[in-house]
Amino acid sequence: MAKKLIKVMDTSFRDGFQSVYGARVFVDDFIPALQSAVNAGIRHFEVAGGARFQSPIFYCRENAFETMDKIRAAVGPDINLQSLARGVNVVGLDSQPRDIINLHAKLFKKHGVTTVRNFDALND
Repeated sequence: MAKKLIKVMDTSFRDGFQSVYGARVFVDDFIPALQSAVNAGIRHFEVAGGARFQSPIFYCRENAFETMDKIRAAVGPDINLQSLARGVNVVGLDSQPRDIINLHAKLFKKHGVTTVRNFDALND
């Protein structure tokens, strides 16, 4: 009987940090754990979006795009890195015009994000 491959997405580097630490975690502190997870065989991580985009800026004084670049460099080109978007608010708290929504997608792709997962309670 052939073995079945079970694919999982690790959300601990976004949701775990957000839920436990308010997403206030320095990127250099968790890169070794992220690399260990890749070495263990995980190929899909949720690492950005929402508070995980804002907190590096507001509380850690880190550039969120440089954080994404460091994450991409640490995991290599073949790992799926996912981010959250707050619907039309993208990573902000207010609705954004279409050009900002499009810029969000382009910038996140430029900085290594391969999947953007949208969550929007109002579905607008």
